[in-house]
This record gives sequence, structure tokens and C-alpha cells, in this order.
Amino acid sequence: MRIAIVCANTVEFDSRLRRTATALADDGHTVTLIGFAAPGLAAREPLPGRPDVAIVRVDLDRRVSAAFRPLPGPVRAALARVLGIDPAAAVLPPLAARGWRRVPGLLGRGVEILAIIRRTGAWTAAVVAAAPDAQVFQGQALISLPVVRAAARRTRGRFVYDMADLHTEAARLARMPAWFRRLVRGREAGWVREAAAVMAASDGMADEGVRWFGITRPAVVLNTPPAWRPGEALPVAEDRLRPAAGLPEGRAVILYQGGFSEDRGLESLVAALDAPALRDRPVTAVFLGYGRLHAWLLAEAARRPGRLAVLDAVPSDDLPGWTVSADIGYVGVPPSTLNHRLTLANKLFEFIMAGLPVVVSEGTEHCRVVRAERLGACVDIGSPDAVAAAIAGLLDAAPQQRVDLRRHVRAVALERYAWESRRGALVALYRRLATSGPARDRPA
Repeated sequence: MRIAIVCANTVEFDSRLRRTATALADDGHTVTLIGFAAPGLAAREPLPGRPDVAIVRVDLDRRVSAAFRPLPGPVRAALARVLGIDPAAAVLPPLAARGWRRVPGLLGRGVEILAIIRRTGAWTAAVVAAAPDAQVFQGQALISLPVVRAAARRTRGRFVYDMADLHTEAARLARMPAWFRRLVRGREAGWVREAAAVMAASDGMADEGVRWFGITRPAVVLNTPPAWRPGEALPVAEDRLRPAAGLPEGRAVILYQGGFSEDRGLESLVAALDAPALRDRPVTAVFLGYGRLHAWLLAEAARRPGRLAVLDAVPSDDLPGWTVSADIGYVGVPPSTLNHRLTLANKLFEFIMAGLPVVVSEGTEHCRVVRAERLGACVDIGSPDAVAAAIAGLLDAAPQQRVDLRRHVRAVALERYAWESRRGALVALYRRLATSGPARDRPA
């Protein structure tokens, strides 16, 4: 079939969607990834290493202030400033936790949501123009769901929804009033029930999909990486992290990789460096990625020279070669929302594929997997002292114990959490669509 995967990002670092596209292309489908345009990125190019998969980036006005169209630009900017919104901002900072300071944030969030709603028409038109002959449109984020639905309607095709997150219980929406989240979830349910198929990023999310939307249980497609250097029990690679971070050889490194955003436990890891268990140890936390907290992390690094380093994100294909030289992987997603309790972040699987033991939060699906597979430590992620103690405990093990743990972690990843053994559900889902859909969707 001809498949268009709509990405609510630039496609650069979305490993789940890139792997999805590759797996479907390997199975004989024609796949186009449609993301957002950004400075320095080509409007059209092949997926690196895969000339048979196209990336198309569409140019949209994603500013929050675009909610005020068709008012003139200066008026839109003035209205945004009155509400405390940067006129050039595409996303807003998190809401204040409580009290009267929360009110302007809620107003701003309402404007942000209005901008997203008003963007749907232009986004849909751009998607259809980028892939006019697509038979199936796939969306991942909630904001892309109405887009793939509308695109499928315009082209007499179908759409697939990938529940990579429970969006009304995640990120910014989780901080909105309960009545508003129920309203959004009701709208989401109507769209999801029209989908030709649904997939989910964990078993817990699949179960919630059944409960929330009244649908057949979604196919579970874990966000696991491909087997990396599978013939080696414990790969040894050139150390890239320490030279890039300006650290001496042999320095213990705790690695966080991925998005620099709130509710990822970044603040706890930074504070753990000053806790008694780590304060006087030669340990550095390295943050490899991108996002809203980048400037904050740089400021914290300046206060802790040699103890905290911030590096730019690297392409997903290069990531294992960077990850492998760390000592411990940090997955700090706290159990603060239902989504955080049920998600299984790709960084967990990336760390264990490189043979890194991990520190994760109690009360999460991450912890269930880590305990069941003996992959590291679960802690109260809200306690920097507990985070520090868990890291120190892993570092204090005898040298042979540390090697044995890394070998075990690596073996578990290769045996049960490699993409090659997990992509079958995705491939089977699309094979069913290819043989059961409208005539225009079936192969000749």
C-alpha cells in the first residue's frame, strides 16, 4: 500500500516513526514521512540509509499567536503579549502549580489549543498535497489525529492511530481542568473509533484504549531499537561521551538522553549530584538531547563544572555508539500522570541495548520491567537523595559484578527487546489492512 505517516515534529529524532516507516517499507509498502519544516532541514529528502522512504517537511505557521488570525500581525503580537505569550512561541511553558498565578497560564493554554485547532485545516491540506495518492494515513500525537482523519476522508482512504501516549493524561493537557480533559477525551474517542486500526506503545496503554474508547484491543508495538552489534555479548566502542563533554578518561557517567522537558525527572538528577551519596564522588551527569529545558541545564552545568554536561542530540542511528560508553542510564519519568505510569520510553530500551543498567522511577511500567528483568534500580524519583543512593549503589558494586550486570542487561535486550522481534505486530496490522480494506487500498 501507499502509506503516509504524519509526524508532529521535524522527523529528525523520532525513532519510533522512523523505525515504523522502515519496517513497512521492508514489507513492500511505499512510505512517506510527513513532518514540519525547520531551518536547515530539507523540504524533501530520503530517510538516511533508506532511499525508498521519503521525508517531506511542510511549512506551517505553528505560532501560538496564530490563534488570533485574521487580525493583522502587530495586533496578534500585542494580544499575545497581554496574555504573557511570546508572539513567536510555538509552545508555552508549563502551568504554575497552583494559586492565582495559574490563571494567566490557563488562558494562554486555551489560546494554544485554539491555535492547534485552527491549524488543522492548513495542516490537512499540506499532508494531502505531500501524499495525494496515499491509501492509509497514520498519526501518532493527538494533535495529528484529526489531520489524518480529515486527510483520509478527502482522499477516500483510511487512517491508523498510534497511541504512543495517553494524551489527555500527559504533558500540558494533564494540567488542564478535569472537565476540559473529559471533553477532549470524548472528542478523541469519536475519532479513534473511526480508525481502521489502532496500535499502542505498551500493554497498559492498549488496555486503557479499550476502556477509554470502547475499541478492540490495540496491537502493542513497543518502541524498541534494532539489535545493535548482535554478535557481541558486550560491545566495546570508542568513547565519544567523555571527549565531547570534556571529561577525563574513566570518569563515571550517568546518561540521560532524549527530550529536555518537564516531568522527565531531570531536576531530580541534577539535584542528586549535590546529595551526600554523590557529592564527593567523581561522577558526571551527561544530558544528550534537546528541548525546552536546554537553557536551564546549561545554567546548572555552569554552576557544576565537570559534574554536569549538556550535549546536542545525535541521529538515532548514531546513538548506540554514544550510549555504550556511559555507566548508567537514567529514565526519570515520574508516576505523576496515568500516561507516565503506563508509558515505556524508547530510552529505556536504548540503554539496555547498549548494556547499561538503568535507574527508573517507582510506580511505573518502567519499574515493572526493570524489576522483572533485573535491569537496574527503581527509586522514588522525587527524592534526589534516593536517586543519588541508587546511582552510588550501582557504581559501588565490585568490578566483575558490574560487568556481569551489563552482560545480563545486554542479553535481555537482544533476546526480548530488539525491534526485529517486536515489529511483527506492526507488520501484521498493515497486512490485514492491505487485504481487508476498500478496493482502492488493495494491492493489484
